[in-house]
Amino acid sequence: MDKESEQCKDVYAHFGLALYLAQCLEQAMIHLIVFLDHFPKAAASFTTKENWKYDYDKFFEGENKRTMGQLIGRLQKIDIPCDKLKIKLKEALTKRNWLAHAYFSERSMEFMSEAGRLKMISELELAQQLFSEIDTDVSSIYYEIADKNGLTEEVLNQIMEEMLVEANSDL
Repeated sequence: MDKESEQCKDVYAHFGLALYLAQCLEQAMIHLIVFLDHFPKAAASFTTKENWKYDYDKFFEGENKRTMGQLIGRLQKIDIPCDKLKIKLKEALTKRNWLAHAYFSERSMEFMSEAGRLKMISELELAQQLFSEIDTDVSSIYYEIADKNGLTEEVLNQIMEEMLVEANSDL
């Protein structure tokens, strides 16, 4: 494969990674919503393990259908515990929407040259970093809440190991 084709492939890979990290952030937001909204309500009406699992799955499925903007709206309604995070989430939404809806059309001229593709890769790396950092911020909040409620790092690691075995993972 020639250098130009390799570099085009790199742009697409960086773009894919940026959107993947945006999706990871969305999942972290859903987990935070679960801890801030679902668990307090579900714990009050807990009856059986089967009902708990059913209610959790139903809640999670509903949240998973929301857009990033809708998830941010949900977090604002249930009062995100950090004002700085609200600002960062809006920045992430703007960046995610731009990537998903306009990136390649706006960068079509840059994509035609080696220098332009290098600029695109740098730009996409910054987007990756943004999504990753905000994901870490969101995750730290729900890990703190989880830990206070007995879902410690040790318990989470055990759950992860069980899931990997169930998936026949080679990770």
